[in-house]
Parts: sequence; structure tokens; C-alpha cells
Amino acid sequence: MHTRLGTNGFNIKLIPKYSIDSVLFPKNLSQQEKQNRLVELSKTRALHFQSLNFANAINSTKQGIKVLQPSVQRYAKFYVAEVAIGTPPYHVLLLVDTGSEKTWVQGEGCSKCFDLIYDNFEYENSQTYSMVSCDHVLCNPRICIDNVCHYSIAYADGDHSNGNLSSETFKFPVGEDDYVTYENVIFGVGMENSEKPFMSDRNVIGGVFGLGSGPRSILRQLERHTHLRFSYCLFDLTSGPETYTYLHFGDDAQIIGNDQAMVQTTSLLPLEYGYFLEVLGITMNGNLLPINPRDLQLREDSSGGFAIDSGSVVTYLVPNAYSVVRNEVFRYLKEAYDWNPMANLGLLFDLCYIVQPTEYQKFPSLGITFVGAHLELGSHRVFRSIADNIYCMFIRPFPSEQGVNILGAVQQQDYRFLFDVGAGLMQFVPEKCQFN
Repeated sequence: MHTRLGTNGFNIKLIPKYSIDSVLFPKNLSQQEKQNRLVELSKTRALHFQSLNFANAINSTKQGIKVLQPSVQRYAKFYVAEVAIGTPPYHVLLLVDTGSEKTWVQGEGCSKCFDLIYDNFEYENSQTYSMVSCDHVLCNPRICIDNVCHYSIAYADGDHSNGNLSSETFKFPVGEDDYVTYENVIFGVGMENSEKPFMSDRNVIGGVFGLGSGPRSILRQLERHTHLRFSYCLFDLTSGPETYTYLHFGDDAQIIGNDQAMVQTTSLLPLEYGYFLEVLGITMNGNLLPINPRDLQLREDSSGGFAIDSGSVVTYLVPNAYSVVRNEVFRYLKEAYDWNPMANLGLLFDLCYIVQPTEYQKFPSLGITFVGAHLELGSHRVFRSIADNIYCMFIRPFPSEQGVNILGAVQQQDYRFLFDVGAGLMQFVPEKCQFN
């Protein structure tokens, strides 16, 4: 990771964790094995969103208002960023998580730990470390032991992360030998974690960098620098190993299209555990599909809805919406080209074809219509090659009808997205994302 400073903003160079050239992947995996691994990571990510919906709905019912539960993202994220924590500095790779507000790292002496190829954070040896007391404004929910604030997160599938809420100095690299420093950043030191929250093969991920919009988020803690704005532009996974991108903050987060008419704007729904949007419908080749709008919308108890998340590789739709999309795509390819899908031979996608698309025979384009904006995915973001001449639809059904629709990273590629939390807006525009 590399950080660049501007007058009223900064940006961080990020490493794509599921690039096929990433150190997170063993080099002997086949293309299909790599795709399967990515989908399994996305599946646990989708369950994470469901658990957040569930917790929020319960508390909303109990208290008569929407109580926003901070959460630790234990699942894989699209980007990995380097952070130096403490004095002397502990260098760690963290998953950049737009779906969670908490930043946390695994601590030395943890009673339950996940595998990590380098040492855990030795917080007791840091000269700038302190535990957060129970009267701190960010000790919420107030879980206290001997006046020390703790966090405890449980996920729908039984995984968890517990630890001490802490204060520490965070440093981000600026060039080769310099750092920009932020003091008294509140974060978690995980002392009891699930055994395998990240990839288990020579895991290099030591925790999470939380960029949700809740009060404990890095976005809000460093509000003087971020202005509650950030943007990213995800490049195609088939790009070469030297490809990189930046996460931009504050005034450095700009979205300027060559044609301003191409810049589209929609509203963010006021939820603090993820970035949710109001979706009116899904189109195929420009035609609105017969999906019940209620299957795409946030319910009164704050369950359901449609989130945009760079941490999920593929897009998820609740079963009713997914069935409509799948059936319409199946019907179109059968009627237009007499293409028949493969039998399910253990693939993680259930709509795959052995074909060679051409200019005249190609997969349909899907689009998502938001309030005031429309995101056209294009056929290349809907179907992807998982092996020679095998193309699969990179959309999967959510495990339950009560789940969340999620716009995944593949469908976001080569668009710049800007999240202006202060204004409650999201903007996007087509852009070639490599090195941006």
C-alpha cells in the first residue's frame, strides 16, 4: 500500500486480494479452482450482510428505532492495504471493508487465533498503545470488564471476533521511507477469533480496515481529512500483475467524466453497516425484467435491500429475483442462438455454457436501475470465463429469501464509484480503472 497526501485529502494504493497473481493464492491452482475459491469467499460475505440485517432488525424492534450495530468484517475483502500500527510500528495487511465500521487486528496472546504467516500485534510492547475505557464515546455497545471496553461480534454462521477496544497511532506509507501519522485511532485488538476467517493457505491478512459509515469507522474518525468522502475504481481481474489502484479520500475523491452527462447520482439509504441503495428494477438488453420490486427493496425492519459491496466478488440476488434473471437469460440464449447450458458438474455457478462468443453471438447485458441513475453492466460483467470456452453467469442466489441483494466487485469493474456519506449520495461513471 502507498499513501499520497493532498491539501484536503489523501489516497491509498491498494493490493487486490483476489488477483490471480496475489500472494493470497497458491500458484498451482487451476483457473476453475481460483474461481471456486473466490465464490466461497463471496458466499460467507453474503451471510455476513444477512447477519447484520438480522441484528439491526431485532434491535429496531426492541427499541422502536433503528439501532445500528457495529460489526467486525471477518470475511475477505476486495482490497488489502498496509498499515503500520503502534510504536515501534507493527506492519500489517488489512482487508479494506466498506461493509463494516470497525478496524481490528489480531493481538499477540490471543486465546483463539487464526493462522498468520507473520507475528500478531504485540500491543503490550507499544509505547503509544492504550485500552479504551467504558466512558469513551465510541464504547458502544457498552461491553465492559474492569472499566475496559470490549467488542464482541457473532455472525450468522457461528463465526466470531472478540477483543479489546483500543487506542493507537496509525501510520500510512508515503513513498518509500516516509509515513503520514494519525494518533489516537480507535480500533479493536482481537483476542478471541474464529480459526479461519480469512484464507487458510499462508494467510497474510491480519485484520480489517473498516470503511463503513458508522461512528467507529476510519472514515468518521479521520473526518477532518476524509470529509466523509471516498472513491474507488476496480480494474478487471484479467489485468496484469503490476496493475494497481487507489482508494481516494476527502477532496482527493473526485468523479469527473469526460462527458459530464455520463456521471450518474443516486441516494444512499441511511444505514451505518453498509452502503444500501434504492433499486427500482433490473433490465436485460434494455428491457425491464418481471421482478417484484419488494424483493429488491429495504423492508421496514431494515432487513433485505440492495447493497453495493466491493468485498463480494460476485453479485447476489435473493432467490425470487435470481430465478427471474436466470430464466430470462436462459430463454434468451436458447431462442437467439440455440445455446443449451451445461449440466451442473460441481460448478459453483448453475448457469454455464461451453461456447465461444462472437460479435454476433454474445451474452445479454444486464442493468440495474436506481432512483435517478442506471448502471449498465454489459455482457462482459455478467458472464465470465472460468475455463477454456466455459462461461458462467457471475450472479448467484442468496441462501435465503430473507437475505440481501449485493452488487459484487466483478459487476463494478471499470466504473469509478464515489461515496459521499455527508451528502448521502453515491455517484458513478465509466472509467478505465488501471493505475487509478
